Amino acid sequence: MPGVSARALSHEERRQLAVNLTRVLALYRSILDAYIIEFFTDNLWGTLPCSWQEALDGLNPPQLATLLLGMPREGEVVRYRSVWPLTLLALKSTAYALAFTRKPGFQSPSEFLENPSQSSRLTAPFRKHVRPKKQHEIRRLGELVKKLSDLTGCTQVVDVGSGQGHLSRFMSLGLGLMVKSIEGDQRLVERAQRLDQELLQALEKEEKRNPQICAAGATAGRAGPPAAAESGCPSGPPGPGEPCGDLLQPGPTAGPTGGDTDSTGPAALPSGAGLPR
Repeated sequence: MPGVSARALSHEERRQLAVNLTRVLALYRSILDAYIIEFFTDNLWGTLPCSWQEALDGLNPPQLATLLLGMPREGEVVRYRSVWPLTLLALKSTAYALAFTRKPGFQSPSEFLENPSQSSRLTAPFRKHVRPKKQHEIRRLGELVKKLSDLTGCTQVVDVGSGQGHLSRFMSLGLGLMVKSIEGDQRLVERAQRLDQELLQALEKEEKRNPQICAAGATAGRAGPPAAAESGCPSGPPGPGEPCGDLLQPGPTAGPTGGDTDSTGPAALPSGAGLPR
């Protein structure tokens, strides 16, 4: 599947792509917006049209991949054992046309040029236990939320479905936002709470090694440990608009390099901002 690359689309083409995706998701929501386990718990098979069931019944996973995804194995010829209904063929063609490419034609983001496993734009405390893809995601999304916070004056954020709390921790302890994390899976909540304490301990050690970082924060007042969140990881920043000192690395001052879409890197955070205890 070649897929669609949004980078090659104009603003209007991107808007139309979003409209088309929304239409397809709304039309086939019962099967496209479902988890695998719901196939068994909610009897999704029984919701399919009878003509679809007749075409798909008895196919094993490799055959389904070949016929539905267009992924034949080496030397394999795609053969349909029966005539598929037009509605199923239409969904297959639509998925082909709207799917995003899995092989981006650009280099890795500039933050991973030195080390493909560690973002150069995040310091070690925020990289620990976080995969490279997630490092990139929490940095980009966190910076976007911070920009919106600065523009709107809103300093309180609710992270619904916060998982292990990586994004919440970065927005709270790295960018100085008031964050409430909500997570329904108790296992993830407990994991997030352990990671919270681990990060706070790492920041406390860093504070002791570099007391000058917190000099200004000590005179302005300092926030205590984060308060526990509702069904989620504890969160709490040093104070509204007071990001932790030197936790987000400054980005390049020139234009984007290495395929990173940032127009410019973020400015270095104030070295006088206090670290949480």
